[in-house]
Formats: sequence, structure tokens, C-alpha cells
Amino acid sequence: MINLRKILENRNLVREKSPLIHAITNPIAINMVANSILFQGAKAICAEHPDEMEDIVKISDSLSVNLGNITDSRIKSIELAVKFANKKNIPVIIDLVGVGASKLRYDFAKKLLENYKFSLIKGNGSEILAISGNDSNAKGIDVGEKDKISVENIEKFIKLSKKLCKKYQTSGLITGKTDILLDEDRYFLIENGCENLSKITATGCMLTSLISTFLSVCDPIEASILGLLILEISGEISDRDKLYSFFVNLMDNISSISDDEILRRAKIREEKFWKNYIW
Repeated sequence: MINLRKILENRNLVREKSPLIHAITNPIAINMVANSILFQGAKAICAEHPDEMEDIVKISDSLSVNLGNITDSRIKSIELAVKFANKKNIPVIIDLVGVGASKLRYDFAKKLLENYKFSLIKGNGSEILAISGNDSNAKGIDVGEKDKISVENIEKFIKLSKKLCKKYQTSGLITGKTDILLDEDRYFLIENGCENLSKITATGCMLTSLISTFLSVCDPIEASILGLLILEISGEISDRDKLYSFFVNLMDNISSISDDEILRRAKIREEKFWKNYIW
């Protein structure tokens, strides 16, 4: 079973090491992404010019790539950055933004997954369905109503994600009201958060950047648990009727939430996969 108190020690490790986190994200989210990284005690760089990818990756401690608001230039930059990150052997997280809504993004994501190594694949229900070759009801970059994780379909999503992780030899995260986090032997269900997190832009991108920050000092499961709990519990204690007030409080709490608050509020359950089950 996980030792959450031990996992939280990675927060101090980030503050001590001040790793450089390279985030290739979209311009809609770039400010919130950079601040989320800085708030953890790391350094952020959001470079995306193709000609500097080798130099930037060379000095970075982890890389996140985000397919939101994709452009020709960012497609080129993302592939180069992932290539150099694999060569340097630094962790990479891919955020499958919009692959359920756009053939361009879907084809690019498949190309990346087939040719490069990722520490973590992240997406909402619609994105994970799409990248797995299933019908998706994506509503733009958002999860479609039929694709939301529920009591009725959660087992289906767990099995689907397990196959995806096995195929690409990686860990996986499906975000939703209940988050599903998987690796080879086990999965976690995290049930923190609040509705307002889905009502402001870039919270998913912020989560990716938080996970990438902790990936620089720990494994994908621990990094994802930290990112999810910091963002989602910060959302819970920031909840307000007025969305901009919520946003301001959210950013404050992401920067200042205590380990004790996380330990007190964390809603996380660990399960083992059946050894003899054929996935």
C-alpha cells in the first residue's frame, strides 16, 4: 500500500533541487502552467522554437508535451523535444488534449506513442477512448457526457487503460470526477476535486505541469498522486460561487497547501490487478 506521508517528502526534494521543468504547452495555459511549476519550488521554461529544442532539453530535468491549440511549429517542436528527452533519458508526460475531436491531433499522438517512450499518458475519458481506437464523444477538448467516468463504466475504463499502458509500456492517468491512475501491477482511484475546476481554463494543463515537476524527482505514480492531490484539494478549499475569486484562491492554495491538509483530505484507494486476469 502507498505511504502518502513518504510520497509527500518529494515536495521538499523539489524545493531543495529546484529542477528545470520544460513544458511545451498552449498559449491559453502558459501563464498558469509556469506558475504552477514555480509554486512548487522548481524552475519553468516553456520554450517551443524547433531550433532550440536540443539545447533546452539538454538542461531540463523533465518534459511535458501538450497537444492543445496545436500548430505546425509546435508539432515539430514536440517531436524534437521528445526525441531529445528520450536520448537524454529524462521523463516525459504526454497530455492528449483534443485527440477525440481532431484527426490531426489523433494522428500526431499515435505517431509519438508508436515511436517514442513516455513515462505517463494523460487524458480525459474521451481522449483515452479515442487513442485506444474506440468511439469518442468528445466535446472539443472536453470529455463528452457519455464518456465521463461513472460507477457503471469505471471497470471498462480500467481495462481499456491497462491495455493501453501495456501496449506502450507506460503508466496512465484518466482524469474525471474519479481519477484512474495505473501502472503495470496496480491502479488507484482518486476522488478529490470540485466542479469549479472544470469551469475555468487550463486546470488540466496545470495538472500536467504539476505532475511533470514531481516526475523530475520520483516515479510516475508518486508524481501523479502529488499533482492530483495538490490541484484537487486546493480546488476544494478554494471553492467559491464567483469563478474568478475561485481561480485566484486556487492559485494561492496551489502555492501554499500544507502536507497536513493533503493528508487530512486525500481520498485515494489502491487496488491490485488480478494476476491471472487476461487483459
